[in-house]
Parts: sequence; structure tokens; C-alpha cells
Amino acid sequence: MERSSIEEIRRALDAARDAARNGTLDDCDIEEIEEIIAPVETELRATRPNIQTLSTYLNSLAKSLRADPGSRAVCMQIDAAMRNAGVPTHWEH
Repeated sequence: MERSSIEEIRRALDAARDAARNGTLDDCDIEEIEEIIAPVETELRATRPNIQTLSTYLNSLAKSLRADPGSRAVCMQIDAAMRNAGVPTHWEH
């Protein structure tokens, strides 16, 4: 995976974290978002990040955020980062 793709995903994770903390999500949902982000960050530190692992967690992250109308832009940022990195997306289904 290209370094630029990894950085784009990291920026999307930061945006997701900010959206969760500043949006309408309750504390349990915010904790869930953090639990989803942690393994993605671990995977991104690997020499060769596993695309399927990233797909699983990033799609889950976008699904969790889509309940908050104010997080739509963040969901689209995650989606764009995934597509640019070649990570399959299916969070909208």
C-alpha cells in the first residue's frame, strides 16, 4: 500500500474520532468508534497492511458513523480513502 494511501486513511481516522467526540453520538458509541479505530491504526503500522482487515474495520467505522447526520462528510472521507487505497467498500449497503 502506498504511503500516501496510509496517510489518507489516518486523516480519515482523525476526522472520524473528531466527529464522534463532537457529534450527537453518546458515550457508548464514542467508545465503540475508538475500539474500531485501534485495530486499523495497528494494521496501518504493519509493513504490508492487510486489505481485508482494513476493509472490515473501516466499513464498520463508516456504518457506525452514518447514524449521525452530521458525520456524512466523514463517512465520505473514509470511503474516498478506502477507494484510493484499493480497500473494498460496502458500508452503504
